[in-house]
Amino acid sequence: MMKGIEELKMRADQARSLYRCGHITRREAEEDIRPYAEAFNTKSKEIAKKYGQQARLFSITSYLR
Repeated sequence: MMKGIEELKMRADQARSLYRCGHITRREAEEDIRPYAEAFNTKSKEIAKKYGQQARLFSITSYLR
C-alpha cells in the first residue's frame, strides 16, 4: 500500500511544481493531485481511529500554496 501512495505523491509533487511554473492550469493540477489526497485522507482516518485521535486531513488548496 505504501508503494502506491509514494507513486501518487510523486505525481502530485510534479503537478504542483508544474502549476507553480505556469505550465498547467489549476484544474489540471487538482485532477493529478486528487488521487493522492483521497489515499492520504483514507490512511489518515484509519490511523486516527486506531489511536483515538482526530484525523488531520489533506487539503488540495493548501498543498498548492
